[in-house]
Amino acid sequence: MSRQFAVIGLGRVGASMVETLLSLDHDVLGIDRDRDLVQELSGELPRAELVVADATEAPTLRDLNLEQFDGAAVTIGEDLEASILSAAVLKEIGVPFVVARAASGLHARILRQIGADRVIEVEREMGEQLARVMSAPAVLDYVRLGEEEALVEARVPEEWSGKTLGELELARREGLTVVALRKGDGRWRIPHGDTTLEAGDTVVVGGTRQHLDRSALLRAGRGG
Repeated sequence: MSRQFAVIGLGRVGASMVETLLSLDHDVLGIDRDRDLVQELSGELPRAELVVADATEAPTLRDLNLEQFDGAAVTIGEDLEASILSAAVLKEIGVPFVVARAASGLHARILRQIGADRVIEVEREMGEQLARVMSAPAVLDYVRLGEEEALVEARVPEEWSGKTLGELELARREGLTVVALRKGDGRWRIPHGDTTLEAGDTVVVGGTRQHLDRSALLRAGRGG
């Protein structure tokens, strides 16, 4: 079912978000103060409604009927004042779900204090993900789920190979849960206690970041 979303700030992050929402068959309104940028993106994103507007002003957003949208994202990068004001106005007019991009820890705390429902520190999370992938070549992807939890997609480490999940007892011994498994046929499946892990398999494992960092998944390739 198609839903309506607004994206405020049409830089690289915002434009990518608009493109992705369109690919998911949602209706998207993009907002930016830069007339030249809006004009340029209109040719690249013809299915989106893009407007030149100041999202820090409540009357402007009310005129655009944003309170009737399913959600809105504030992806403004460098202008922290505009980012904070836009998020505050969105909550003030009653947008039900507001996602905001934060440029720093302080910025993130302020956005949470004014009521943003989800705050993402894009640069910090990307840096953390790249560091873990670089330090552990077996890791294919790393996704934070909150302040403490994360999901890791990785190749099965050698010390897990040839053992069932029941034998490994990962939940009890390491505080980890294997939530998905991909065998050589390329299909993802939900594993069970009697599922045997083999070299070449790929797993998605959830746990706290502390538990994951100590696990064989992230130790693989560190040289010790």
